[in-house]
This record gives sequence, structure tokens and C-alpha cells, in this order.
Amino acid sequence: MYVNKSNSGRSYAKFAWPVGFLLILVIGIAAATWTGRTSQTAAEAAPPADLAVLEALQAGLNWMADEVKPAVVFIEVEQSARKDDVVTEEYDIPERFRDFFGPGFPFPGPGRPPSGPQEPAMGQGSGVVIDPEGYILTNNHVVGSADKVTVHFPDGEAHPAEVVGADALSDLAVIKIESDRKLKAAKLGNADLSKVGSWVMAIGYPFGAARSSTSGIVGGRFDSALRFEPTVTVGVISAKDRQLQSDIPGRPYRDLIQTDAPINPGSSGGPLVNIKAEVVGINQAIFTSPIGGNIGVGFAVPIDENTKSVIEALKGGEPVVRGQLGVLVSPLTPTLKSVYEAEHGVFVEEVLPDTAASRGGLQAEDVILRYGGEKMTSVDQFVNAVLHTRPGKTVAVDVLRDGEAVSLEVTVETLSLEPVESKPKRAEGGRLGLTVETVPADRAKEMGIAGGVLVRAVSPGGQGARAGMQSGDVIFRINRQEITDVAAYQSVVGELKKGDAVVIRAWRGDRKFTAQIERLEE
Repeated sequence: MYVNKSNSGRSYAKFAWPVGFLLILVIGIAAATWTGRTSQTAAEAAPPADLAVLEALQAGLNWMADEVKPAVVFIEVEQSARKDDVVTEEYDIPERFRDFFGPGFPFPGPGRPPSGPQEPAMGQGSGVVIDPEGYILTNNHVVGSADKVTVHFPDGEAHPAEVVGADALSDLAVIKIESDRKLKAAKLGNADLSKVGSWVMAIGYPFGAARSSTSGIVGGRFDSALRFEPTVTVGVISAKDRQLQSDIPGRPYRDLIQTDAPINPGSSGGPLVNIKAEVVGINQAIFTSPIGGNIGVGFAVPIDENTKSVIEALKGGEPVVRGQLGVLVSPLTPTLKSVYEAEHGVFVEEVLPDTAASRGGLQAEDVILRYGGEKMTSVDQFVNAVLHTRPGKTVAVDVLRDGEAVSLEVTVETLSLEPVESKPKRAEGGRLGLTVETVPADRAKEMGIAGGVLVRAVSPGGQGARAGMQSGDVIFRINRQEITDVAAYQSVVGELKKGDAVVIRAWRGDRKFTAQIERLEE
């Protein structure tokens, strides 16, 4: 056999150089990786140059907690059993204690129906000492309807407490205990000085305390028996001037602080603290998911000059006196600005009858430009200005009406906690997919009609919507029959049959129009 050795050598040489190159490349990559890992390990092991800054931050948080924790108390409330009480798996909590944390408070999970004779319902929350003489600040929804209140301190000391003042509108309450020692009190700050992004610490007793059927309360949920250690969580002020609906229709909680410092059921009533260890808020509520628990959206009642005056009144057992006009107002949107030719102010939706506003000459569709000489730019600003006006005082109110400036003088009345929303009878949804309510008599008179129904909502996809009906329309006739109120509307619509043609006559703004339904579907 003949072998060409020279060709064989050239073949070996041909493959040798890429193999060698690959070997060198692998060795280089391995060396670089090893070097990188070594450098990374060294970097991880080495302390950062600004470690002192981190240590200072940590020391500051430690100091905040140490300053305020001794003043934070666990509150246990008892309420006589009532028919509407609901029992959860771990606590007997009436619905009144669920308003802010949803079903399952203080724990997520299904409830079980009561059986047999009902024991007193138990609720739990937090509070903060604001006066060494024994005055404790908390939420109204924690203690406002309680028959018995007991306060537990971190050192194990417990005292019965008296509710000396509670205010539903601010959701603040003050309770008082008698103690032989001078209590550690937290300092109240001013939330107006806090900014979005400012560090805050929430302190309280999340998920309350465990209970035993044989021994009663057995300490904090995460503590041993008869030991109550508050929990601290840290975050920032996420937003200010937030708003939540209250139990009083038309009177939401305003100016709330939003924070991502975790707040959980049981922490309600505890303090929200700034970096100076000052209380700038009282933790009130959380926005939660369907399964419950904290998702980083909590709310606190701000501590400012207004709430401080409320707190002083509550400490003295005095009623909180606020002003009231009797108007329903809404923000001045770009559309309203354009139509009503106003650059700023608040829009008057409705003037309630027999109120300071009606007697002072305010009218629906006025744009309030100034109140007491102060330029109005938002609904919250206007509402707060009225609330903090002394009842009996006469205030100058400047409005824009039909493009003309009008100056009025209105004597402010004392606020009533009755719902400020007018409550005309309302028909929901129905066969035409329209939610309607009776038009107020004064508005019907202005429109020159005997009466009618105001469309408050239109069901998307409903026959009313497909016929072109809109929220705000006023229906005065259906199929040639007069519609003067909700009862007349229900009667006429109720007599319609499937397949009937329907002709609706209505007002929209300053003109009449006709909406048509060729065949009623149901």
C-alpha cells in the first residue's frame, strides 16, 4: 500500500491549528471567569465605602421605633351581641368592625354562622398615647360603638378605658385610662410638612391577639401569653390628599395619607411616624386583594392643624363643630370649564332645599370662584374651607352664573351628619337599561315641565343605550304618556310588552330630542 506521507502531514496540520485555537479560547474563558468570580467575591466581601451612611440610616430607624413603641398600645373592645353580628373562624366580629378591612377581618377566610346563644362580639385594634395623663388616640371605627374597652401596654400592664370622644367624620377617637404612673406619650407632628416620598414607620398590632375559649386573651398574635409587642413596618408616603368612602353617604374621608408601609388588620388606630419620631397619621385602612392581607396600599388619617383641633375637642369630651352650606359640588373639569367659561372653581351640582346655600342664593350650575375671599381650585379645598368655618358666620361667596360674576353672602350653618346626598326614589336598570330618579321640583320648573325622571346611569349594550340615551337626559314622555316621576316611569315601562315599539321624549341640555326603540327585546 502506498501512503503519501506529505499529504497526511498536511492534513494533520490543517486540523491542528483550529483545535489549538479552540483550546486556547476555552482556557482564556475559564481564566476570565475565574478571575471575574474572584473579583466578585472580593467585591462582595469588601464593605462599601459609604457603610457609615447605611449605619446611620439603620440607627435612625432603630431610634424611631424605640421612641414611639412604648406609647403604642393594643386595644381590645367588646360589644354586646346583636342580630346582625357575624362570626369568623377565630373571632366574633360584628360587621361594624369590618368596614375598613373587608370580609374576614381580622383574618382572611370564610366565616361561619353563629349557633346557639351569642357571646359579646370582640374587636381589636391599636392606639397611641398622646398625653402622659392617660389620653390615647385611635380610630373611631375601632372604639366608637364599643361597650367595653381594655388597653394593653407592651410591658403587660392592662387598664380599662373610657371613650371620652369619638368623631365619625374624621374617624378619630380619644380614650382615657387611669394609671398610677406617668405614661410615655408620642409627639404629634404636622402631616402638611411631609412630602410624597418621605420615609415613615407604621406601628401597631397586626392581626391583633390570639384568644382562647378557656383563658380569654393570651397576648399578641406573635407573642407569648400576656405579652404585647407592637410591630414596626417601614415605607414612604406614597401619595397625599387621598379619599375613601365613609359610612356617611356624601361625606367621604378626605386628605388621607397613602403609604406603602405595611398596615394589616389590627394595626388600625396605630401611629404613622416620620423620621423625627413624630406622629403624622393614624393608620386607618388598607386596600386589599380578594384573599385579604396587605398589598402595599394603606391609608392614614393625617395629623395636621385641623385634626389637632378635633383631637383637643375629643379630649375635652366636646362635640366637634363644623360648618355646612348644603350644596353638592363636583370638580371643574375641562369640559365644564369650556361650557361655563370658568378658569377655576368648583361646580354646583345641586343646592339642597332649606339650607344655608338655598337661603343665601346659590343655584345649581353656579361655579364657585371664591369662598371667604379665597380662590377655590378643588372640591377638597372648598369642602375643608366650609367645614372649618364657624357656624353662624356670614361668608362672601363669589360665583360665576351664566357667564356673569355674582357676589353672595351666605350664613354658614352647623354641620349635620345626616347624608348630604338628596335621596329621590330611584329605579335601577330595568327593561330599558336605564337607572332613573325623579327630577327635583325646582329643576323641573326651570325646564318648564310638570316633572320627569333624570337618567343617572345607562347600562352598556342595553336598549336605552343603543337608542342613544345618555346619563343626564331628562325623560318627560314615553309612548305619548307623561312621565312625571319614578312611579310614573315604572308604571309605563312595566306595561310595555316584548316586541313593542318605544318612543322616548327627553331633554338634553337646552333641547328636546326623540329616542326610538324599534322592538322591545324583553
